[in-house]
Amino acid sequence: MSLSHRAIGLILLPAGFVVWSLAFIALYGLLSVGCELGWQGRHVGPLSMLRVLLLGLWAAHLAALAWLVRLCWRRVRAQEGDGRGTAAFLDLASLAAMLAAFAATAWIGVPVLGASACT
Repeated sequence: MSLSHRAIGLILLPAGFVVWSLAFIALYGLLSVGCELGWQGRHVGPLSMLRVLLLGLWAAHLAALAWLVRLCWRRVRAQEGDGRGTAAFLDLASLAAMLAAFAATAWIGVPVLGASACT
């Protein structure tokens, strides 16, 4: 069974914020577990093991969102010239939502770069 163009647009519309929420929950959970297990005291090179894991998790979510942004961009570009239907609107709305989700995910991960992990 193949999904229609509109159905994929409906799936993509909330997908970015689903990834954002997964990133938020996973980062918060990993931070809590890492602090409890003392991973901030173990080092991998100049960084604590906890910070390396948090950065990796954050980067993985940003990479997934970048892929989804690219997918939405391609769908919008494919609609050029035929941009008056529901499918074109869904593609454009999905791209806008995906870009907002990417920005939100980038924002929630900024503290991972420099704030102390456990106090």
